[in-house]
Formats: sequence, structure tokens, C-alpha cells
Amino acid sequence: MHTVIFAGGTPRPGKAAQAAIASADLVIAADSGAASALQHGCNPTIIVGDFDSLDAHTMQQLEQSGSRIIRAAVEKNETDTELAIQVAIEQGATMITILGWLGGARLDHAIANVLLLAGFETVPIRLVDGPSICWLLHGPGRTPIDGQIDDLLSLLPLTAEATGVRTQGLYYPLHGETLLFGKPRGVSNVLTHEHAEVSLESGMLLIVHTATKELG
Repeated sequence: MHTVIFAGGTPRPGKAAQAAIASADLVIAADSGAASALQHGCNPTIIVGDFDSLDAHTMQQLEQSGSRIIRAAVEKNETDTELAIQVAIEQGATMITILGWLGGARLDHAIANVLLLAGFETVPIRLVDGPSICWLLHGPGRTPIDGQIDDLLSLLPLTAEATGVRTQGLYYPLHGETLLFGKPRGVSNVLTHEHAEVSLESGMLLIVHTATKELG
């Protein structure tokens, strides 16, 4: 089951976001993400959060339309987006796409949302914003890359080392190298084929795929 989560930031438009919304089996909003969901023509089935940033009128509108409200304490250990992921998994999600993850004016929320990818290994999670999609590759593992020639692909370690990185279909090939945390060697590679692949022996690698033709 594909679940789309609207986080609290403002999603930038793009083909990936449109496709995610069109294929959603379930829509969950994290607090003020409910307003973004409505702006995109989605009535969220579930809204979760402490509701410190969603206005009362929108809340009433959603309750009247049948949205299920899950209230959390304001003082809690989890972010609203983390709670939304937990609810999505409880509802049986097999794929999760998060929109609005950049956090608006909150840089800390944007970074936290990227790091959340490391906390959930049982269900694949994608962060989508405008022309870019990012997800986490755990080693040992591999991931296909489907896009257009000249798309950008960045590989960023989220562990001290990401070892045995191999690529196919990229302009700058890797043949089992180790990428180091804090050394952005893997930024701005380029697809030379519509179908590429990245594999990893150990560690965690953040994959960021940007559709070049959608860049402004």
C-alpha cells in the first residue's frame, strides 16, 4: 500500500509529487501538512500531530469531512512527521512518500526528516520535493535508478563509511570505492542511461535523484 504523507513544509510542484499523489492508497497529514494536502486536492484520511501549527478553521473543516484526528502531546519525543510515519506503518504501508519534508522556515526539521530515513528500515521511504527524490540505501543492497539521460544523481554517506560502492550507467563510475561521511565526493554524478544502478556493501548511502529537465 502506497501512503503519501504531507509534512509541514510547502511542497514544490514536480512530476514526482504529482505521480505520488495520483498513486496514493492512503494520505496522512502531519499537523499543518493537512493544509498543504487540501491545496493539492487531497482530503487526508488521517491527521496526526500536536496541532500547534494547524488553524482551527481548517481543523474543523477536516473533522467535518471525515478525517480521523490523532492528537499527540505538545511535549513529546517524536516529531509530527515521525508520528505520521509510525501511523502509516501501523496502517500497513508498503511504500511511503513524504511531501513538504523540507520544513518551511525550519532547517532543523528538514535535516531531521532526512535522518528519519535511517530510523525506519522495514518500509521504503522516499522524500520528494520539486525535481528531486531522495531515499536511503542500506548495505548490503542495491537500488535501481530510472530517469532520463543527464539527470543528476548524488550519493551521500550517512555513516562514517559507505563501503563497496558500485555504479552502472553513471558518467563518473564507482568500482567498489569507499565514500566517507563529511566528504561529498558523490555529489552531482550524471546519468548516461535511462536505467542505472547503485550497489553498496556496507553502511548507509543517501541517494538524491534530480530530474535535470525540471530544474528552473
